[in-house]
Amino acid sequence: MSPRRADPALAARRRAELIKAGYAEILEKGIYGTTLDSVVARAGSSKGGALHYFPTKDDLLFAVLEWVLFEVDRTLDDVARQGNARRKLASELEVLFHSAEVNRKLYLVLFDFVSLSARSDRFRSLLESFFESCRRRDVGIVEDGIEHGHFRRVSPEDAAVTIRALVDGYCLQWLMGPNTVPVEVYRDRCRAVLGSYLLR
Repeated sequence: MSPRRADPALAARRRAELIKAGYAEILEKGIYGTTLDSVVARAGSSKGGALHYFPTKDDLLFAVLEWVLFEVDRTLDDVARQGNARRKLASELEVLFHSAEVNRKLYLVLFDFVSLSARSDRFRSLLESFFESCRRRDVGIVEDGIEHGHFRRVSPEDAAVTIRALVDGYCLQWLMGPNTVPVEVYRDRCRAVLGSYLLR
């Protein structure tokens, strides 16, 4: 009898199900309240199957963060290909201040990971790579805007850092602020500050 061959598509699907279940658990319980057992139960998997893909909780957490950052980065790359520099930056802000529901979920999970990353080089390097990708993308948008006369002549490096600081700062203020203030208010504040800084 020949040995059973592994189905790569099935393996990838099971791994993805565990990652998404891990994201849902972190969203509901936080990183420290999430366990491999709770993720297995949510995914409808087996403990042995989960341990095959993720031998430790840290391995699962790393995969969840990697997946979240990849999805955000991919979406931002897509909008960075559309229109002129002003349109690209406006589209980026629309993505980053998408909606109350999406932003609350994303930032609750990300801030949990920021806390973990402050103590773990492994997680820190993943976030560092994501922020570097954001920086490069924003530098490109600002350089394009300067070249085509849409933006003032500012340092593209400084502008890229400023964009990220404003977005994350406003999202944090919104998340910690009263539930009565819509996320769009913070998006518009961010847009106004960037406009006064970048626009001619």
